[in-house]
Amino acid sequence: MLNIKNVSKIYKTKSGTVTGVDKVSLTIEKGEIFGIVGYSGAGKSSLLRCINMLERPTSGQVFIEGIDLTTLNAKELRQARLKIGMIFQHFHLISQKTVGENIAFALKAAQTPKNEIKPRVKELLDMVGLADKLNVYPSQLSGGQKQRVGIARALANNPSVLLCDEATSALDPTTTLSILHLLKKINRELGLTIVLITHEMDVVKEICDRMAVMQDGRVVEEGTVYELFSNPQEPLTKEFISSIVSFTIPEAILNEVSGQLVKVLFKGKIAGEGIISDTIERYQVKGNFLHGTIEYIQEQPLGIFLMELTGETERIQMAIDYMEKRGAQVEVIKHV
Repeated sequence: MLNIKNVSKIYKTKSGTVTGVDKVSLTIEKGEIFGIVGYSGAGKSSLLRCINMLERPTSGQVFIEGIDLTTLNAKELRQARLKIGMIFQHFHLISQKTVGENIAFALKAAQTPKNEIKPRVKELLDMVGLADKLNVYPSQLSGGQKQRVGIARALANNPSVLLCDEATSALDPTTTLSILHLLKKINRELGLTIVLITHEMDVVKEICDRMAVMQDGRVVEEGTVYELFSNPQEPLTKEFISSIVSFTIPEAILNEVSGQLVKVLFKGKIAGEGIISDTIERYQVKGNFLHGTIEYIQEQPLGIFLMELTGETERIQMAIDYMEKRGAQVEVIKHV
């Protein structure tokens, strides 16, 4: 569906050159919701602009449905862009036009037959839950409603790819969740491929199938959201994940730990099994829970617990071996 091959974008400045995107390659499958995560300046928005060719890559190729956008002339590119919808952080609605006119503008720009515009506008407003806002102006809408208009406008010409540039960053948490649910609904019902740029891990956790983490213009880690949440490898990925799943224990408590301090990770269905209670009962060790949570990522449970195990050294090791045999991942953080 979307294939980014070795894309780089270099900007020329008065003081020299700046690399915005550095040899990025990604393959995003049809119907997938793919998150690109990074702090400000990581290159994620520059990459997005290269995907829709608002900025031509300095080098590399961008394929959408097998067509290399970097080889198209201006006329061909305008036609190809009809299949790429774009949602912005700050909505970019025309304040002098009504909601209906804002959506119709995208249809007119694509030279949609006049008799098809009104029915299509109505259909789109129904889809995003704003059927009663046809003749309302943007100034009369909430932030969430404005973004729904932006989504309707982006869907006007039946795109195959929807690009979202920090689409929820200007919204409160409750509104953000409603917009994410709408995007997931659209993805499911239309089979639309969505590429979502964000620095918010809650957003990625909520709707993305896979994700890439960017730093200094490069992709430093890529994988399914579940894989990266359960087993991040790169320091930056671990930093992002810690904003959702944090296990910072006060030093005073750590100093009081007299047994072995272990971190226990349960993936998938075993997160709901009573492995720890079984272990404690079977090997007659004591377990003191210091921290723990079960997160649900893409509807799969991920359980992480920090606990102190006390008892005979041999029995503690047998308990750890047993938990690992049952499918848990156990990391000893502090020995007896």
